[in-house]
Amino acid sequence: MKHIGYFVSFLIVYLFYFPFKVLPYKWCLAYGIFLTKLIYPLDKKHRKVAADNIRFAFPAYTEEQIQNLVKAHYRHLGILLAHTLWAPRMTRKWLNENLVIDSESLQIEEETKKQGVGVILISGHFGTWEILVQFLGIRMKGGGIYKKVRNPFVDQLLRRMRSKNGVVLVPVQESTQVIKLLKQGYWIGFGADQNAGKAGIFVPFMNRQASTFVGPALMAYLTGAKMLYYSVLAGEGGKVIVRVKDLGFVDKKLYPSKDDVIRHYTELWTKTLEEEVKLFPEQYFWVHRRWRTQPQAIENNQ
Repeated sequence: MKHIGYFVSFLIVYLFYFPFKVLPYKWCLAYGIFLTKLIYPLDKKHRKVAADNIRFAFPAYTEEQIQNLVKAHYRHLGILLAHTLWAPRMTRKWLNENLVIDSESLQIEEETKKQGVGVILISGHFGTWEILVQFLGIRMKGGGIYKKVRNPFVDQLLRRMRSKNGVVLVPVQESTQVIKLLKQGYWIGFGADQNAGKAGIFVPFMNRQASTFVGPALMAYLTGAKMLYYSVLAGEGGKVIVRVKDLGFVDKKLYPSKDDVIRHYTELWTKTLEEEVKLFPEQYFWVHRRWRTQPQAIENNQ
C-alpha cells in the first residue's frame, strides 16, 4: 500500500512538473509567478515566517517595507519555482545567451580553473540555486550534495533532473566520496545555510545567531580544496546573474586548533552570504526557519 501511495504522489508531482517540461522558458517564468500569486493570499503561515525573519534581519524597516519585501519575495519564489523545474532543459547555448557575469567574477573562475584544484563551491538558499546545479554541470567538472527523498519515484525524478547536465550527485551521508572527488579536481556545490540544529555551530547571520553546518569549511580543511562563494541570481528578462567571491584556501596556521580554523571559515562564508542578501534581499529564502535553533534552547535541553 505504501508504494501505491508513493506512486499516486509521484503522479501528482509529475503533472505539476509537466508544463515546465514543455512550455517555452519565458512562459515558464510567467506561469511560476502566476502560481505564487495564487498561493500568496492563502499562505498565511509562511508569509508570517517571512515577515518575522525580515523584522530581525532589517530592524530599521517599517511595517510597510517588511510587507512589500514579503510580496517581492513571493514573486521571486515564482521565478525560483520555474527555474527549478525548467533547469534540466538548460543547454550551453542558452547559458551563453543568458549568463551575466562581471569581469572580476569571471577572472576568479578562470584562474581557479587554471589551478586545477578541487573547489568547495559555497552558496545558500538564495537566488536561483537549482540553476546553479545545471551551471556546474555545463561549465565545470561539477558535483553536488544530494539528500535522498523518501518517495522513491519522486527521488528518481529529482536525481534525473539534477544530473541532466552531467553533475555527479553524492548522497549527503557519503563524505568520503566528496573527499575523493575534490582531490580529483571536481567543483562540489554546498548549499549549507539551512538550520543545522544540534549538529551545527552558532555563527552570526542577519542579526541573530544561526546554527550552521561546518561541512564546507571542514572539507576544505581536510582536502586543501579552494573555497569560492557563488551567488546565482534571477535577473531581468530571465537573465541569470553570477557573482563570485574568492574565499581562498584554508590556512591551518591561522588559529591553534582545528575547531577554531573551521569556525573562522564558516563565519567567513556566512558573512559573505549576508552581504549578498543585503544587496538582493527579495531573493533570500525567507520562508524557511533558518534561525529555528537558538543557543538558549540547546542549553535548556542539555
